[in-house]
Amino acid sequence: MNQHPTTEEQRAGETDFDRDDMIALAEHARETIEEFVHEQPHAALGIAAAVGFILGGGLTPRRLIRLGLAAGGPALSRQIVDQVVKVATDAFENEGRTPSKSRRGRKTRTEAAG
Repeated sequence: MNQHPTTEEQRAGETDFDRDDMIALAEHARETIEEFVHEQPHAALGIAAAVGFILGGGLTPRRLIRLGLAAGGPALSRQIVDQVVKVATDAFENEGRTPSKSRRGRKTRTEAAG
């Protein structure tokens, strides 16, 4: 079944390699985080609080929807109002200038009678 048999020594060597890589990666991450905390302590506290809030279950779907509406609601409302005003203005401006679609090609009663 297994085309490349491995010995216990090879497996041990692979796990040591993986373990060493993980240790080096963790050390690099720790150093990077410490550097960031020393350079920007307020941002680090804000990020830590946000991560704690989210991981603690504070960001439920209900709160996420409320947050989205609170942040995007005013901008969305302005866009909707702008579009309604534009459509209404166009409709009032074009009301007397062009015939409506339902009347194009049809004769009015006075034209048909005369």
